[in-house]
Parts: sequence; C-alpha cells; structure tokens
Amino acid sequence: MHTCHVENGSILNMTITLDFLTGKTTDQLVPFMEHFLVHRDMQADMTKMFEAARAEGIVLALTSSFRSFELQQKIWNEKVMGQRPVLDSDSNPIDIKTVTPEELLFLIMRWSAIPGGSRHHWGTDFDIYDLAAKPADYKVQLIPAEYEQGGYFHNAALWLEERMEDFGFFRPYAVDRGGIAPEPWHISYKPLSEKFLQSFTKEAFFDHLAQSSFLLIDEARANQDELYHRFICIE
Repeated sequence: MHTCHVENGSILNMTITLDFLTGKTTDQLVPFMEHFLVHRDMQADMTKMFEAARAEGIVLALTSSFRSFELQQKIWNEKVMGQRPVLDSDSNPIDIKTVTPEELLFLIMRWSAIPGGSRHHWGTDFDIYDLAAKPADYKVQLIPAEYEQGGYFHNAALWLEERMEDFGFFRPYAVDRGGIAPEPWHISYKPLSEKFLQSFTKEAFFDHLAQSSFLLIDEARANQDELYHRFICIE
C-alpha cells in the first residue's frame, strides 16, 4: 500500500485549501466551451489539444469538467437512494436492496467518487467523447464499450492515447487498481492534478469526512483509510 505526500513548502503559486480540493470554491476556474469550467492554468493546453484533434477529424466534446461538491453530493445521494443506477464492474445495474450499506459504499465508488473526493473538483479533469462520431439521436453513456473496438468513440480514444501527452494530459484511471474502474473517457491535466493529489493528504481527507454529512457518511468514516488508498491516492 502506497501513500501520497507533499514536501514542505508551496508546490504551486496558489494557496491549496481544503475547500479547493473538495470542490467548494471556483476561484481558480475559467469558462471553456461556454458551458464548462476548467482550471485557468490548463485552458491554453486544453484548447491546443482540442484544435489538434479537430484538424484530424475528431471533434472532442465534454460531458463534464469541474464538478462542485454540491453536485457530486447530489449524484452520490441519488445513487444511495436508488434514484440513479449503481453499476457493477461490467456496467450492469445492481439491485441495491440486496447489499449492505458498506457494500453499497464500495459499489458506488467503483464508478462515482465520494463527495469531496472527486478529481473533477479541481477543474483539471474532464470526461470526453467525439462529437463527430456520435449519432444525432444517441445519448453518451460513458461506459467502456463506447471507447473500445467497435464503439462510437474508439477512434477518439486511440487519438488521445497517442497524442494527449503532447499537451500534458493523461488518463488517471487507465488501468484497474482495485479502486475506481477503468474510465477511458476521463482525462486529467498532469502538471496540475498531480500536485493537487499530493496536497490531498490522508489527513486532509479524514478532516473532510469529519465535517461532512452526505449519505453513507458513517460507513465512509469507518472505512476512511481504505477509501483513501484505493480510490483517491492513485499512482
């Protein structure tokens, strides 16, 4: 089991507060493509990547970028209450009435971050698809099959695999580490996100849980060490 840490001293020319790390402030964000917010220090490289893809016939589009604590909490609570589907590792819906609250906690976290524990809170991470390849009447599902051979967004996934590092981006959930399931659509800006991850120490995560009140919070606190190492502190 590994740990994340941050060296003494400032790691960026900004104050990295717990409110920032848990999606409770938008101070560092700027608009992108009208409807989304991204971290101001990645906007230029993100624009360059989108323009490079478009030049090769791939029209990158977003389903989400910055996500506030309030929105993540809404998504989370709706899954706990059965108002949104909870999926297994093969993207099949689960009958949540058949599992314990602790089991439900880990099932939800397979695909959805705990409120305050999402990389989307930093404005450095976004979910992406190819608008040019999407049929007009198709609703993007964000499931692996869409990005695999035969899926609508397979070519975009291949392009990103080959080119995204040129602009500073990577897939934090490219492989299954036993925590969050592989998400080929989830892209992150490494120059910033790796520093924010280092700042989001175990102690910071525990402090966040201590002052939170979303559904399954008792189960989250009881399993906080495992949650941190399996779902937040990826390397």
